[in-house]
Amino acid sequence: MTNRTANHDTEITQRDAQDTGLLSNVDFAMLGIHDFAYIRQVPNAEEDSDEMVFGVFTADGTHIASFESHAVADAAIRQHDMEPRAVH
Repeated sequence: MTNRTANHDTEITQRDAQDTGLLSNVDFAMLGIHDFAYIRQVPNAEEDSDEMVFGVFTADGTHIASFESHAVADAAIRQHDMEPRAVH
């Protein structure tokens, strides 16, 4: 019985090692795309000014909206059932 358990543990470890390469770079980038968003300051694209706005981006970096304040951007993310994440 002990040998059977040890053998089972070895099989799980080998399978886990093989599964590490299953996600492509595109698949990895898509993780959380509909669940998370982040906010960062970006130049205002709609006006010819030096004004900065707060852009909201999906997990893969797609720019989806811009707001005049960080608080409004945060509220918009939450209103669309997403979680804001910090990006450093």
